[in-house]
Amino acid sequence: MDTVLSIVLIVVVIAFVVIYLRVAHSLDRDRIREHVERSGGKVIAIERNPFGKGWFGSGGERIYEVRYTTRHGKSIEATCKTSMFSGVYWTSDHPPESFGHDVSDVPAEPITCLSCGTRIPARDSRCPKCGWSYQAQ
Repeated sequence: MDTVLSIVLIVVVIAFVVIYLRVAHSLDRDRIREHVERSGGKVIAIERNPFGKGWFGSGGERIYEVRYTTRHGKSIEATCKTSMFSGVYWTSDHPPESFGHDVSDVPAEPITCLSCGTRIPARDSRCPKCGWSYQAQ
């Protein structure tokens, strides 16, 4: 009877670990996607990389290779770490733009085009009607 109980316990523990890892992976992907989309980007692919940049000493954080396009259409490949309680930390040189160097360049709210008066959507720097931009290109 002890052998049967031990086998059942091992199967239950393995099932719990598999379910936990699937749920954690799904939540990680959602967290990363949300982080990229807040900057105006669009995720192309998110792939788990257990031995990615920064794996040594990462503790409970999981590492992902992320491909996405920025709000300006530039294709980026970046590495990030995440866990339930740490948020998303970009370990490569290419974090999403709104969390990098050009946060102040793009307004978080719609503005009015000074050339034709059309509303420029939030997080855009160019007028959709006439192409005018307040940024030097």
